[in-house]
Amino acid sequence: MKMQNGDQVLFVDVRDPIEIMFTGFTDAVDVNVPFLIANRGKWHPSKPNFAMEKNPAFEPLIARALADRGLTKETPVILMCRSGGTRGAPSAVALWGKGYKQVYVVVDGFEGSTVKEGPRKNWRLKDGWKNAGLPWGYGLNREKMYLAE
Repeated sequence: MKMQNGDQVLFVDVRDPIEIMFTGFTDAVDVNVPFLIANRGKWHPSKPNFAMEKNPAFEPLIARALADRGLTKETPVILMCRSGGTRGAPSAVALWGKGYKQVYVVVDGFEGSTVKEGPRKNWRLKDGWKNAGLPWGYGLNREKMYLAE
């Protein structure tokens, strides 16, 4: 869809920028607007990591990204997280009922899902943007990254 329609589609990476820094990025994305942001001041109560909190500016930043490009809420919006379900689908739901007409999620996300057997068990090597051979790297495009205001 992005390749066919170019600038008439908004492609959004909804991962926290710190995660992107360590897992990689594709410059095919138009903008990074995190749905959840790591709060380094809070610890997750049941996992050994930082608490993730909803970005209160998520929807307004999506609206701004569209407006900055001369687009409207009629424009297709594609959302991509790490695996498709943890933030991709919920970020699409967050846009529900706010006037967006065409919201899509990259089902397997940027990294895809984990393999269940073998020496690389639990590694994200199945499906996803990276594993499909699509363009990506560890360099970030500062113009596209979410910077805390």
